[in-house]
Parts: sequence; structure tokens; C-alpha cells
Amino acid sequence: MKPFYRSPSFWMATFFTFFAIAPLLKPGYFWAAHDARHDVYFIMQYNITWDEGTLFPRWSPDWAFGYGYPFFNIYAPGATFIGALLYRVLSLSLEAAVEATLIVTILVGAWGMWFFVRDWLGEKAALVAAVAFVYAPYHLLDIYVRAAMAESLALAVLPWVLWAARRAAFAPGPLSIVALALTYAALHLSSNLVALIFTPLLGAYLVALALKRVASHTDLKGRVWGWLRALFAPGLGLLLGAALASFFILPALTEARFVNLDQWFGGYYNFRDHFVYFAQLFDPRWGFGISQPGPDDPLSYQLGLVLFGLAVLAFWGWLRRDSRHRLEIGFWLLALVVSVWLTTAAAVWAWERVPFVSSAQFPWRYLTLAVVALAALAPAVLVQHPVRKENGRDWIAALTLSGLLVLGGAPYLRVETTPPPPGGATLAGLMEFQRSSDEMTGMTMTAQAIARWSPLADLYVAGLPVENRVDYSRVPQNETLAVDAREHRVDRELVRVYAKEPGQRVPFYRQWYPGWTATIMDPETGEVIERFPLTPEDTYPPYGLLNVPIPAGDHLLLISFEDTPVRRVGESISWLALALIVLLLLWSVLGRRFKAVPRI
Repeated sequence: MKPFYRSPSFWMATFFTFFAIAPLLKPGYFWAAHDARHDVYFIMQYNITWDEGTLFPRWSPDWAFGYGYPFFNIYAPGATFIGALLYRVLSLSLEAAVEATLIVTILVGAWGMWFFVRDWLGEKAALVAAVAFVYAPYHLLDIYVRAAMAESLALAVLPWVLWAARRAAFAPGPLSIVALALTYAALHLSSNLVALIFTPLLGAYLVALALKRVASHTDLKGRVWGWLRALFAPGLGLLLGAALASFFILPALTEARFVNLDQWFGGYYNFRDHFVYFAQLFDPRWGFGISQPGPDDPLSYQLGLVLFGLAVLAFWGWLRRDSRHRLEIGFWLLALVVSVWLTTAAAVWAWERVPFVSSAQFPWRYLTLAVVALAALAPAVLVQHPVRKENGRDWIAALTLSGLLVLGGAPYLRVETTPPPPGGATLAGLMEFQRSSDEMTGMTMTAQAIARWSPLADLYVAGLPVENRVDYSRVPQNETLAVDAREHRVDRELVRVYAKEPGQRVPFYRQWYPGWTATIMDPETGEVIERFPLTPEDTYPPYGLLNVPIPAGDHLLLISFEDTPVRRVGESISWLALALIVLLLLWSVLGRRFKAVPRI
């Protein structure tokens, strides 16, 4: 198999992505897209923490009007990391960094689907699959209408995971295991939700590959050994990938319960209001609104006429012909049916009873899996004949199908640029966005109410700096209790405190969350007198803000957001997984090669 850079098919697939990238290059920014403002402020907050030397910021300081929120402790940071990196390295604006990140996801997704399908069906089929993936309507919806940076990145990673899983199944070795570990970790760091809904599909696909591998064995021993060989390397790769991402996965799973989850899944996010009606799967109308109850959503959930037609042809060929690809084509046909079914009200019992199904939040999010299935099936019509040999006309057929797929998506290659909202890409704009939309106002479990504004927001809107987060409205500043702010950072506050009597507390404009720790020090020597984690009892209403107990006397008080035991365990597991990956790579370099996967 020739290197990808020598393949005309690869460069053709890359060329076809230009039409999908072009709308993101036009002047202006699509401020009205669903997550477009979120994306800007995500990158802004990430960069604020980077400026202070924190490379993985678990705490976002300006959510909830400046009270802060552990956003990236429970929300996958991958897309924001890429956006922040592009922002800094290329000196982009925040808006351009979002668009650049989405462009990266388009290219990464096209290339991943090309690699995946080339190993399976060949180069011409890979070209068609890559184009089908890019121009699938739901993929375009994710980018132009939703501006869903995290989901777009996760969708782009899915074909890479499938490529690596297939290699691990058919050519097990250290490099294929490492490839699967890296791609599966990347998926978890791209989107928690997509990783959860994709993993069962991935497991089923590996079982299908194992069945394909043992199909030629007639004896029981051969079948058992074939099953073990087919599943061992992929299983090891997935385990290693989960371990590599455990610095994020473990805290996200165990510490999400300390935030108000109703803000993520309740109210508007009730899945029963967002099922897709069957007719919507074929409705060519395109809009820029948000999901609403009923069949008249002002945005599209269509499968795409060309893609659906190719899926029907794949099914017809699957029924009529027997080929070496029959099992995998059948798998993707079944995956398409199940993923579409999960978007409809016919699957309500699964949403209510089957674990992890409701983790998708919106039923139409299962169209993410449908995009992968449709792209995998799109070139099946080229390769299903069991006898016919390839010839020059196959290139014409592949290019014709690619052109049809681009034309099918052409009506939807539109970005609605709008003027910036009040405040734009600034902290003042973030405050106004939170107030006007009730977005990015997440509260932790200690809050009795959702914040609607704050004294810190007043400062940001006035263009004034926040020099500390002490709630001086609750500090008498006399001989009973006096506080002098000394140092203010994203994840820490240092103050000098005088308390006349024991039982006094210092209030801060900081939400409680596991990890906040208080340190009492001698003001002259800096010697630590006492150090203790802050608990939900160390808060004051109505927003559950920190209210730190201090002893009588003159002291320095430091509050800092630090790692919890579960975060430290996750980080240790990730370092161990990284060490194992390095050892596997060394093993490969010292004596093994990455095996080419035969098309079987």
C-alpha cells in the first residue's frame, strides 16, 4: 500500500474539502450560531489561565458572572485547547481562532475517513467516503449552524478511532495498539458525550471484525484463538487510551455530581422535547434556529438525499451479492438504522431505561453516528461486485459520486455572519451574554439559586479590572475583622486578615467545589500554621460562595484551587499510560514494523 502522500485519492479528497472550508474564510463572524459565542469565551478563559502558567485549567474564573465554575474539569477541553493554541501561535483573534479550529476539524475528519475506508475498500472508495463525511448535512449543521466546536472535533476523530481499531484487529502489534490508544484518548478529550455514545458502537464493530477474522476457521480451536487475537490488541488499545485520558475522565465521572446537573439536562434539555420526526430525516429545508418541540424545528435533521440514495444502493447490493465486504457493509447498514432510530420517539423506552443512551442529551445527537455510517456506506456501490476487476472507469465513478456529494451539500454551505453583540469578545461581552441568555451561568451544588448578576460583573462591564475576589460587603473592616487583599490569580487569593475573636470568616466571590483549600500562615515568616480543604459548610447563601473560617489574630490566608485525590490518581494513571506508550513505540522501533492491513 503506497504512502498517503503519493496517493492521488488523498489529495483529491483534500481538494474537495475546500468548498466546505470556504464559508469560514469570509469576513465577519457567525455570532448568532448556537455555540459561536460560547466558543469565543471558552478560548478566552483558557488563555487567561494559560497566561498564569496553568496548562490544563480545571477552573474557569469568569463563569457565573465571575464566581467561577469547574468547567474544564467536567467538559472535554480538546477543541478549546486547539483553539487557544491557534490563537496564540498564529496571533489570531478569538473569533478567527474558532473558525480555524472548525477548519482543522473538517480536514482531520476527511483525512480520517480516507484512511479508514482505504484500509477497507481501497483508494477510490476512500475518496468518496471522505467527501461524503465532509458534506453530510448533519456535519455541516454542526459547523455552520451550531458552531459546535467540541462535537465537530469529536466527529472528526471518530474515523481515526475506527481506522486504528481495524488495524489493531487485523494487524495487531505495538504501533496499532498505540494508534488506537492515542485516538481513543483524543476522542474522550474532544467530547464526553460523543465518546459515551460512540463506545458501544465501537465495541460492536470490534465484535463484527472478530467474526470476520474467524470466518475462515472451521475448527473450534481456530475460532477461539481467532477471537482472542482479534479482540486482545483492540481491547488493550482501548484500555490504554482510557488510561491516557484518565486525568480528565476520572474527575469528570466522579466530580460532576458536585455541580447543578439540572442546568445540563433539565428544562430545555429534556430529551422528550427534542425527538426527530421521521419526515424531518428527508426534509431538505435548512435553517439557523435552535431545536424546538414538535416537527417544525427551524433547523435541519436530514440525512441528505445523495447519501441516503447511496445507502439504499449499498443495501440493495448487500442483499443481491456476496462479497468479502458483506459483513462490514451489513454492520454499517445496521448501525445506520439503529442510530437513526435512537433519534426518534420510537426509541423513548431506550432513552428511559438503557444506560448511557440519555447521555447524548439531545436525541438528534445520534445523527453523529449516522454520519459515520452514511460515509462508510457511500462508496459501497463501487466495490460490492465479487468478480469484477477494477478499471479506469472506477475513477470516473468515484469522481462523479464525489461531485454529486458536494452538489448535494452545496445549498447548505452558508455561514450567517452578524455584527458582534454588546461587548463582543471581551469579559464585558461575556457578562452581557450570561445575563441575556442565561448561558454559562453554571452553579455548583452549594448554590441555592442561579446567579443573575454580580458585583464583579459590574466591574467588567465598566471596563475596570477585578483586583481581588474578597466580598468586602460582608467584611466590617474594623477591629472585629479586617481583610487586606495581597495577591489575586485565576485559582488563588492571598489576603492578610486580622480577627479579634475566633469564629470569624472571610467571604470570597468564589463558588465552592472540591479542591478549594485554605492555608493559614504567619504574616512575618510565611510559616504554615494550618491547612485544610474547604467543604460545603464553608459557604454562604444564596450562591454557595466560599466563607473561610480563620483563627483569632493576625494571619495570612491563602485559598487555592488544587488537585483532589481523584485528580491526582487520574494524573498518575495518565503518566503511567504515557510511559507504556513510549515503551511500545521503542519496542516497535527496535524490531517491529507497522504491518500493512490487507483488504479482507
